[in-house]
Amino acid sequence: MDIACLLEEERATVEEALDRFLPAEGEYPARIHEAIRYSTLAGGKRLRPIIALVATRALGHDAGRIIKSACALEYVHSCSLVLDDLPSMDDAEYRRGRPTTHRVFGVATGILAADALLMHAFKLVADNGVESDADGPRIAGAIRELATAVGSFGMVGGQHVDLEVAGRGTIDPETLEYILSRKTGALFVVSARIGGVLLGASEEDLGSLSIYARNLGLAYQIVDDLLDVEGDPDVIGKDVGKDAGKNTFVTVHGVEAARETARALVHEAKSALDRLDATTAQLREIADYCLTRSL
Repeated sequence: MDIACLLEEERATVEEALDRFLPAEGEYPARIHEAIRYSTLAGGKRLRPIIALVATRALGHDAGRIIKSACALEYVHSCSLVLDDLPSMDDAEYRRGRPTTHRVFGVATGILAADALLMHAFKLVADNGVESDADGPRIAGAIRELATAVGSFGMVGGQHVDLEVAGRGTIDPETLEYILSRKTGALFVVSARIGGVLLGASEEDLGSLSIYARNLGLAYQIVDDLLDVEGDPDVIGKDVGKDAGKNTFVTVHGVEAARETARALVHEAKSALDRLDATTAQLREIADYCLTRSL
């Protein structure tokens, strides 16, 4: 199976589950549930839950056993997109080819929808742990890892530092790496690990997956920065050129250095899989896709 077929097959599985685990359309209070569904079911690559499913399968487990946790990762990602698009953040007009959530439902409802998605994500991980017969420490470990990836040591911290340094001119490479590794990389890492944490993978295998995902997340964000400069908005489905005045890998290091660094990071990601006692072909193909994608 080539990478395009793999991603489409896994994406279809995730899409069906995302819909199934969300509050039903029209369920009271209807407006907030409409906003939640609008935010989450607008399409997208679904790469984070796909990484969770593929990594779990690589470890020798049935990926269906962690489908709720995979969906939880996408709910967290959707939450972050709603917040990133707000007027106080990126003030974006379009996301995935249609108006952003706050433009359709208002800022207040958009914030509440993001809050609800985040809480729903933690509920799904807890439910998943119970249903997969994970013991208490494994369930707590999965929830702890997701919470750390989201909070001030993860996505929130990265976003805060990004906002804090905005308008100060070019920042140092260490601060830039801090921002990228938290805003994007942290959720990639927990995506690769969460199935193994719930189902009892070894620390060695989890460590290899962490290295893989950390490098992959950075490469993915660098390619995102390149697409903001060179991408087609009709293909990407969102505004481009929004990062021109911001500190991104491209604005700090330049286009050619960004391309070279992304290639090196993907190489490091795949090298980490050499230490994994698992079948890693699909994880390697996902790494190559992240480097060469056009949207």
